[in-house]
Amino acid sequence: MFKNLLFLFLSISLFSIFFGCSPKINLYESLLDGLTAEPRYLALHRDSVRVRISGSIPVQYLDNEIKVHLFPEYQYGNGILRLGSFTLCEGKSSETLSGPKIDQTIIFPYMEGMEVGNLVINAVIEKNGVNHSLPEKIVALGLNTAPLLARMGQITPNEPIFPIGLYMTSGVSVINPLEIRGYTVLYKLGSDQMETQDLPLDLMNLLQEGEPGKPIRKIRITGLVSPENQELSDPNLPIKRVLHLKSKLTDQNLVKQEQIEVDIRRKDWFDFRVLLGGYSGIADSERESYYDILQERTDFESQLRKMRQLKTYNKVSREVFPKLRGVKVEVELENTRLSDHQIATRLFELISSGTSLDGFSPEHLIYAAQSTNLLHEKEVIYSKLLEISPSESIYNNLGVVYLNQAQRELDSGLRMRLVEKSEWMFRQSLEFNTTSIALHNLGRSLILKGEFADAYVVISEASGLEWEENSEVLKINEGLRGALDIINGDYRLATIRLSKSKRNEIDLFNMGLAFFLADDLRNAQVAFEDCVFANREYGYGFYGLAMIAALNRDRQVLYENLAKAIERSEYLKDRALIDIFFSPYREEKAFLDLFE
Repeated sequence: MFKNLLFLFLSISLFSIFFGCSPKINLYESLLDGLTAEPRYLALHRDSVRVRISGSIPVQYLDNEIKVHLFPEYQYGNGILRLGSFTLCEGKSSETLSGPKIDQTIIFPYMEGMEVGNLVINAVIEKNGVNHSLPEKIVALGLNTAPLLARMGQITPNEPIFPIGLYMTSGVSVINPLEIRGYTVLYKLGSDQMETQDLPLDLMNLLQEGEPGKPIRKIRITGLVSPENQELSDPNLPIKRVLHLKSKLTDQNLVKQEQIEVDIRRKDWFDFRVLLGGYSGIADSERESYYDILQERTDFESQLRKMRQLKTYNKVSREVFPKLRGVKVEVELENTRLSDHQIATRLFELISSGTSLDGFSPEHLIYAAQSTNLLHEKEVIYSKLLEISPSESIYNNLGVVYLNQAQRELDSGLRMRLVEKSEWMFRQSLEFNTTSIALHNLGRSLILKGEFADAYVVISEASGLEWEENSEVLKINEGLRGALDIINGDYRLATIRLSKSKRNEIDLFNMGLAFFLADDLRNAQVAFEDCVFANREYGYGFYGLAMIAALNRDRQVLYENLAKAIERSEYLKDRALIDIFFSPYREEKAFLDLFE
């Protein structure tokens, strides 16, 4: 009993001492009520968060014996980011504050997971060297990371992979996938009967046996007449010859009727001019006399009369004119061997095994590299081309291969090595020639490295090299610049850039996002709807419409569009659970049902 009384007495004594030496804490519980944060919902700007804390502490709380220490911090997940401190002393700040007024701007780096969190202020009252903590005050709720939605070729789970970078295709212009073979079928003078019963042997063999890898695409038959009186006397002779030959080809099942195109040339010097150029029976000066007549702006008959006055006319009419009595046949072959993926696979195997490439020209390799969709085949073929004939296009195209390999790589170390290889290739291409394509691709490499400021510079330089407003390269470039503008926080500028883009589903979503972040919900709505119309399987347009509906408190539209978005994208599904725009609805059954 005595021990209990002694304990009670000591407890009362200690409490009295503490109470007498400490401030009356209850009096200070409202000390932080005058502090606010702007914006109330924090927003990501580039790679950091900027917030302004302002307000005042009532002067009655500040006296000569009291100091107030304020400690802002951002609390998220299992982490806390402390943001420094500032002190109020005797109604005046010991640092940057003036009197009881507070106006403090804080900038802190964005870290993954900060979407769900709170900015709080902790306060400690110091009196007579003793510190006492006040309850923390929440001044900002969550973080708006909508700028991170900007699409620049990122790969996310359960979504199509869009290739990035631009190939230079000019190197394959010498390869013609179509090949034309020409023949002449001669007819008797003034007649629609052939000189012989048989077609030219080469033509017959081609029509009967074909050629491996070169199917016949079409046949063009052109009826001709020579400038001889017996030929010119019948105006229907060219078409008669055409119909005769067409019937012969189809009757013998040498070609399908729908493959045949017909034409005629009558009182026309085109074919004569071609034959005259290869005719060696007269001197060059004598040949020029014919060309002079053909260049005169007179009719066919006048030109023929002048030719008859030339001393070489009898020789020419005897040796050249008979070759115009007939039908010209042009067989158009499709060179499928060059457009077939098999050639790329074959070349890949030969190069990989170190086998000789006899029979394959650099043009074959270029075409094969461009025709295959497999990145590892492109890499091997372009690397071989780099050994054979390095050029701006080969360096650029191999860089694009590395760029897309890096985009798909999960290992961060290997990914960065591929990015650096692509960057080196693009810089080598630029050593040959400064082109908008190589600059655009260099910007892509820098984006993958996270160097957005440098990327923006080179991509802007690329746009400056394109003078035509309808240039495809310019449109692609402006789309990428607009996405970077969103990351940089220049939302209005982004809308201008994106209005000049290709306006595919990616550009349209980015445009809607830029308008949304610029608080222009009407134009954002239009752009997101256009995105959905461009590709209904691309979930981002629906997600944008859901964000607008969330702000408008339109639950029906919100849940309808959010359901479509998360059905199409695992990334959007995960994001919706932490997105600040959906936080007011996160506990509602209709919202939770979307994720079951």
